[in-house]
Amino acid sequence: MENLSQNYCNRSINYDIDSSLNISLNITENNCAIPVSKLFTMSARENKKRDFLFVSKVIGKHIPMIPGTLKIVGAILARLWVNERENSYSYPTTQLVNELISLDATHRMHNLDNILDSPIKLEHKTLFIGFAETATGLAQSIFENFSNAAYIHTTREKITSIEPALFFNEEHSHAVEHSLFPSKNDFFNDFEDIVLIDDELTTGKSALNLIRCLPGKYFGIISILDWRDANSYKMFRDEKDVDVMVCSLIKGDLKCIKSKDIISDDVIIPPINTKLISSSDYVFKIAQSIEGYNKSTGRFGITSKDNFRISREIKSVSEILIKERTTGNCLCIGTGEFIYLPCSISAMLGDNVYFHSTTRSPVHSRNLDTYGNKNKVSFQSPEDNTVTNYLYNIPDNFYDQVFFFSEKPLTNDKKEEFNKIFSYFHVKSIIFVCWEA
Repeated sequence: MENLSQNYCNRSINYDIDSSLNISLNITENNCAIPVSKLFTMSARENKKRDFLFVSKVIGKHIPMIPGTLKIVGAILARLWVNERENSYSYPTTQLVNELISLDATHRMHNLDNILDSPIKLEHKTLFIGFAETATGLAQSIFENFSNAAYIHTTREKITSIEPALFFNEEHSHAVEHSLFPSKNDFFNDFEDIVLIDDELTTGKSALNLIRCLPGKYFGIISILDWRDANSYKMFRDEKDVDVMVCSLIKGDLKCIKSKDIISDDVIIPPINTKLISSSDYVFKIAQSIEGYNKSTGRFGITSKDNFRISREIKSVSEILIKERTTGNCLCIGTGEFIYLPCSISAMLGDNVYFHSTTRSPVHSRNLDTYGNKNKVSFQSPEDNTVTNYLYNIPDNFYDQVFFFSEKPLTNDKKEEFNKIFSYFHVKSIIFVCWEA
């Protein structure tokens, strides 16, 4: 499917999906010389607005990854940002990049404590905003690198007890409407810089839609990938009364030609009589929540001062869950926007642990080499029965154990449904982990 020549910068990559969809990428910049094959592959969306999807390998969404990957990528992008914003060379990324490239299932992060445990003080008081649902984990992993910042992420969840501060649209998405629910009314007014974080920019329209809703004169965008064309660059330059700086790992341009419709593989449906596997439950109490949503996720706004408390919460939970680890491969699953906390906990559960999360993003599944979404299971969201969710890329007979993390407790029916899904893939046991006030 992919022309796999040298995976660095200043080259072209061609993806031909089933002779139906051809995507040509021209990479013009690779700021850290990370092999492209380490960062993403491609799939075809089930979406009339946009045919292709960049399937990230480093954010814990569609593709399983070593959970420590998220922290490393966040630290790399945080350092690229501060170096560009402050015209500095004070925060090198070489050690982090080498760690990312060499990371595998039995390779824990090492020799990084001196980097990751030393928060960076920014010259400008900064608010970081993560885009739901895909970039919530990435954004919080970037934010945690700073000592004088704040963080919030957009959400598509239906929250009724507080009024949203603003709405904006992500025009190409399967779920267009985003909201921001800061717990303080003046939350956005106290920052010199406001920085938006997403996994990729294609046109940048969604980012500009949000920027137009926010107070301030100086904005930034951090993204792993930046594919804006000349018209998109002009759109940014012509934006009145604001200055927008974009920081990314990869820059380039793309062309996409669709010759015929993609035909998906069948959605996997476990038989009704699928035998249940061994299961157990852990429910962790939280002191701070709104409608059962954990404030540590940043959905309602957090500051750098909260990071120590959140780190203690992650360590405390992981010390309990690691006692449940068995031998063999382990899959940890986050749900929807709930990525950073479960991924951070998963990173402390030992070797042979993989992480990714459920999503509401509909993507064609095809069992093809290098294709991003090889198989698909669908189910209704635990939070909203009107919303279909998906889980991709579950290999058969690979995982021995699953930790399933949900922000709120699951109903017994939902637990049974997920139990049967993983039983179908010959997982031996499943542990349900949730939080409640």
